[in-house]
Amino acid sequence: MNERLKQLYKTQILTNAEDQTYFKELTEATHILEAYNPMCGDKYTLYLKMVGEKIAEASFKGYGCAISRASTSVLIKNILGKSLQELQAIIEQFMEVINEESEKSPESITADEELLAFAGTREYPERKKCASLSWDELKVNYPSELSAGNSEDLELS
Repeated sequence: MNERLKQLYKTQILTNAEDQTYFKELTEATHILEAYNPMCGDKYTLYLKMVGEKIAEASFKGYGCAISRASTSVLIKNILGKSLQELQAIIEQFMEVINEESEKSPESITADEELLAFAGTREYPERKKCASLSWDELKVNYPSELSAGNSEDLELS
């Protein structure tokens, strides 16, 4: 990992782990997803409010290590206002950034410093689950459970 990525890993993880902007329950959520890692106890509830095919509002509550919390915060920032089609592309991009087996350099995948910060998990595979926890939950539920026609809350574990 180059020095720039190491610095991003340190600064972006801490900054986003402490960010309280999206750390709240969303009472108008149309979908509620539960991201849980039984190995370490990290657990987040993702609240999404879908309007048509777009994520109009999103937030999260829960607890976990700095990496999982920062990653969940970055996830929420990146999906706000996005369509389901855009959501799929964002998830795929993030998963490629953290994939230690990828032949692409992280910088060739994205210029977004918040996403690039998680490329550090390529060198620490045991931290990959921390970074991908909430993203994995969203990926599992895309697109079938998040379609505009399904407005019932999801309670998944």
